[in-house]
Amino acid sequence: MAGAEPVRLQVEVTGVAPAGAEIIVADLFWPPGGEAPRVLVCCLPGGGMTRRYFDVTDPAIVGYSVARHLAGAHGMAVLTIDHVGVGDSDRPTDGYDLTPAVIADVNDHVVRTVLARIATGEFGGVSTPSLLPVGLGHSMGGLLAVHQQARHRSFAALALLGFAGGGLRSALTEEEASYAGDPDGLAAALPALVAARFGRPLPQGGTASSDFLIAGVSEPLARQALARTQGPLLAMAGLTSMVPGSSAPALESIDVPVFFGVGEHDITGDARVLPGQVPASADVTLFVLAGSGHNHNIADNRRQLWDRVAHWVVSVTG
Repeated sequence: MAGAEPVRLQVEVTGVAPAGAEIIVADLFWPPGGEAPRVLVCCLPGGGMTRRYFDVTDPAIVGYSVARHLAGAHGMAVLTIDHVGVGDSDRPTDGYDLTPAVIADVNDHVVRTVLARIATGEFGGVSTPSLLPVGLGHSMGGLLAVHQQARHRSFAALALLGFAGGGLRSALTEEEASYAGDPDGLAAALPALVAARFGRPLPQGGTASSDFLIAGVSEPLARQALARTQGPLLAMAGLTSMVPGSSAPALESIDVPVFFGVGEHDITGDARVLPGQVPASADVTLFVLAGSGHNHNIADNRRQLWDRVAHWVVSVTG
């Protein structure tokens, strides 16, 4: 396995995923040099994005792939996952089945299956049965990482980038906003709310090209490359992430180390309140990337965030 080039994986999820979805596709980036990594960073993309958000590439530009950077510069194994219904992964028969809990269950199965395969020495020629999984979710992917941890304790630590439990009140209708702080009520009303807002459960995403979400980017080719990482929006999870307090019970259950990373011009609101959203965690780090918008992976100073995440991972798993 040369350098940090990924290996495409297909994980069987029949019986775990909703009907019609049998295969989840992921990419595994293995560090060069022959030494066994100590951690597996499991990357979950946000709304309207595929796993390629973590591997932004273009023949004319270099250095926009956080997955290759963590593997090549920091010696970590990195797994980037297409959620069920997104990218190269199968779509279920009924997209309204894709609640945050269901997606979290599928992703937990994927992570545990890949860890088991790594333990056999299938990748890199080295058996690594004690590899520690770390969850890294961007935006809606942060919400899904939180729900996965709350339901399954999949990860030894969580990095939440561009995600806040405070939601995005300004983008909600009055009916949607009425479920703020009412997770159970929102879950019951979610299919109807999604149908009213989007018309279908898997609309096409468009977050990669929105000026509102991109700041601190001087390379136009990077914006174009990011746009090619778009995919369907998991509307049931996406709308949940927008409603304030919708994930409060899950967040409050997190007792592993947590890294909050946001852009200075992110959509997450006041960054200073984020550590208080995980009161059970005794180890919380907050980092604000100067000048960046919501899609940090193409910001001019993106490596500051990437390296900060990498050093944090070492500090909490060492």
